Amino acid sequence: MAKPVRLSEAATISLITCAPGTETYALFGHSALRVADPVRGLDQVYNYGTFNFQTSHFYWRFLRGDLRYFLSVVPFRNFQRAYEQEGRAVSEQVLALEPREVQRAYSHLESTLHSPAKYYQYQFFADNCSTRLFEVLNASVDTPLRLDSSQVSPAATYRQLLVSYLRPAPWVKLGMNIGLGWPADRATHFRQRLFLPLELQRALAKATRKGRPFVARQHQVVTASSRTASHAAFAPMGLLLGWMAWSLLMWRWTHCPTWLRRLHVQVLFGATALLGGLLTALSLASLHTPVQANYQLLWLLPSHLVLVARPCSWWRTYIVISLALLIIGSLLTLVTGYVQLLPEVGALLALLAGNLLWLRTWGKGSKQEGTNGWEDSFSVVHNTG
Repeated sequence: MAKPVRLSEAATISLITCAPGTETYALFGHSALRVADPVRGLDQVYNYGTFNFQTSHFYWRFLRGDLRYFLSVVPFRNFQRAYEQEGRAVSEQVLALEPREVQRAYSHLESTLHSPAKYYQYQFFADNCSTRLFEVLNASVDTPLRLDSSQVSPAATYRQLLVSYLRPAPWVKLGMNIGLGWPADRATHFRQRLFLPLELQRALAKATRKGRPFVARQHQVVTASSRTASHAAFAPMGLLLGWMAWSLLMWRWTHCPTWLRRLHVQVLFGATALLGGLLTALSLASLHTPVQANYQLLWLLPSHLVLVARPCSWWRTYIVISLALLIIGSLLTLVTGYVQLLPEVGALLALLAGNLLWLRTWGKGSKQEGTNGWEDSFSVVHNTG
């Protein structure tokens, strides 16, 4: 590889922060470093958030967490034009670095770009496009940065930090929160929050060095367009509340056809079991730490597939055990504050608990009436002419 260019004393390094977009991949924004040297005619952006869509088994590797992300570089004008077309705001913070510090950071980026070190294993909370940039800057300065965390609540968890970013996409919000396990409920300290581009921007805006601000100047590179974000036509809470109302109507309906009740049970607990199976696979096979130790498997049980099959004598025992696990899970959502952040989970818990209780009492009622219990309750009688 060619030796990195010797920059002039007019060279600068800036943190580029891109506002969140409407697409799923852009909900959390983006960070990059700009290296500009008007004397050498150099102006380019270094980006640690790149991956190759042509990678074999792309989606499986993405879910498993072994998709290789890497450092890339593009001319600043191309980078700027792309965000102008998307209508996303982009701001620049020119950093107060000494010429030797600018050279050190630039040389590090260039040497990384042309070596196997440019590849890394992405971790959403701990190692991403923002955390890598902070490490580069921190390693390049002669005097350590002083970060001001006085204005930040010390008790925020990772899950709480994501709330405002996920609000415009309710289905992504529900799916992502269900996929995140116990690590997402850990309280964060100030440095751990820098995985979010806007948090890194705010941190550097208040950072000092030798008693002087670390950001020399800040300005807007791209102004956001007036595009309005598209909202989901049917939010998850609406679906869950509608399903709860339908469950109540069906179980209170004395002459409800047996096949309809059975279909209801199969759809509800079949979908629950499939979701639980996916969470189990992610928890066991994924290298993404945040999806491990997922306590939501206490109520999203893969074993609920047994409720899809024909009823048997031990169904009631299974239902009692399922209800006990669901209660334990509900208490965990209260302790962690999860259900307050995501009321949809509370509705899902109520939906599952209500249907499990109805299944339990329905079977018991059939026994007391002298029928064959579960078998009679779920049998479908076909009358032939």
